[in-house]
Amino acid sequence: MRELLALGLEEADYAVGVAELGMETDPPAPYTPGAWLAVVSERLAGPRAEYS
Repeated sequence: MRELLALGLEEADYAVGVAELGMETDPPAPYTPGAWLAVVSERLAGPRAEYS
């Protein structure tokens, strides 16, 4: 996702990119495809929850 975001694409191009990655629905409101990718990328880069 970081590589896709680093391309600096237009929102329509991000929509095509996420469709190519297998996303068959629109991102959840109120996110645009680019904003949703940024949120997911940040969450994946954050600390992982520890389970015991």
